[in-house]
Amino acid sequence: MNGIQIRKMEKEEAELVWKIGRQSFGFVEGLAFQKPQNAFLAIIDNKIAGMASYKLFPAKNNQKIGYVETCFVKKEYAGKGVGTQLYQKATQFLKEQGCETAAATVKDDNVASWKLFENNGYHITGYMQMLKHYGFTGTIRLWFQSTLAIATGFDIWTTIPVKRSSVSMQIVLFALLNLLILLPSLLFGGGITDLGVKAAAVTVLLASSLAGGLLYVLLSREKWHFRVTRGGLLISVLVTGLGGYWPMAGRFYPEKYQRTSKFSRSMGLEGLFEWLAILLLVGAGAAWQDQSVFWQEVCALGTTLLLLHSLPMYPFACFGGNRIWEYSKILSVGTMIISGVGIFVL
Repeated sequence: MNGIQIRKMEKEEAELVWKIGRQSFGFVEGLAFQKPQNAFLAIIDNKIAGMASYKLFPAKNNQKIGYVETCFVKKEYAGKGVGTQLYQKATQFLKEQGCETAAATVKDDNVASWKLFENNGYHITGYMQMLKHYGFTGTIRLWFQSTLAIATGFDIWTTIPVKRSSVSMQIVLFALLNLLILLPSLLFGGGITDLGVKAAAVTVLLASSLAGGLLYVLLSREKWHFRVTRGGLLISVLVTGLGGYWPMAGRFYPEKYQRTSKFSRSMGLEGLFEWLAILLLVGAGAAWQDQSVFWQEVCALGTTLLLLHSLPMYPFACFGGNRIWEYSKILSVGTMIISGVGIFVL
């Protein structure tokens, strides 16, 4: 195999790159992948091995935001440094175009991309940090053009120098976001009392999920930290406001990622412990739902949360189902069956 050549994509190559990209992503993400307008290609042996597309748009004080829109590497070239060179080239190019910072959206458990972005000076960036640096208009533009508004389980990474917030602050943010997304339900016929009951049920359910994950973290030898992902807020507001339930995702993440079966086991068990904690609470809700409206709500919302935590495909994967699937297909199928039965029986 010859070396990797990084060059700009020609306009007539966009159709072919689009087809290759759709094959490289999963089914749902492949449907969302749009034909690139501006991109860099990685070429190996005269074949397209990967791509990184980009956009530029304005922020406050005549700043420019450089956005690495999409990146993929064909499976046969994974682990050969293709993604690293593509991101390095795209980031450097955006700086040369006058962009003070670069940004990208990354899926929460995308192990390879995490390390790659950290090595290129990117950091997970929160809403307040974006507002401070980009202004309100720039943040809103980035929020929508990066698809962060609807990309559940994704985070925005930027080259803005940031300091990671404490675990306690992340837990508080997790709780606040999941309570705030309930407020729009008042606009669709819900009363204050109904909102209060639902908020109490959501709090107890999310606390049980958090407790389950924490129990495994305490038993595990790895170092973990809790983090709430910022992506998908608009979807959470719309679905929950219309009477459904789509929480903001928050969970424990290991400090150090490894490509080992032991690591996959740790990730899977963390997801399984969360699911089991919710199952226990739903079981309690089923036993006591005749006694109060609160337990009825716990049971109703809990069965939905159980299903969300069991499904391994996007956009549900960020709730933990994919972690279980990657560890054990048998366990994963079992959680999906039990969760599905709960939806119809309870």
